[in-house]
Amino acid sequence: MDWDGNFSLMVDSEGQAGFRTIHADDILFFCVQQNQIIAHTLEEELFTGWYSLDRLWQALKLSDPRFYRTDRVYIVNLSKIKKLDREWGKIYFTEDPGPTSKHCYVARLKLSEVQSRITSLAAEGLS
Repeated sequence: MDWDGNFSLMVDSEGQAGFRTIHADDILFFCVQQNQIIAHTLEEELFTGWYSLDRLWQALKLSDPRFYRTDRVYIVNLSKIKKLDREWGKIYFTEDPGPTSKHCYVARLKLSEVQSRITSLAAEGLS
């Protein structure tokens, strides 16, 4: 079965407000918060219903080359990165980030791999 690139995500952690379909293109990153995996877009945070970042990562790396696990807490959509702060290991999703801009982190050991993958995606036209 082929994946169409859509995620069915919950508006709240319990699913009481229902699901919303979000395309992978709109997701900046996934992260673990309070034992739940949250999908972040530019405007909102939605709940995946997954409880294992490892399992989500296994599925994503087989389905979409734009996603990469940058550390124990984050899986990032590399095509959405606008700025990579190598000194602090921060990833930003806007050209000129401010104090309230969404960001996530990359492990120092993975900085070079992240940069390499971003370059490869750009060469393939996926960024």
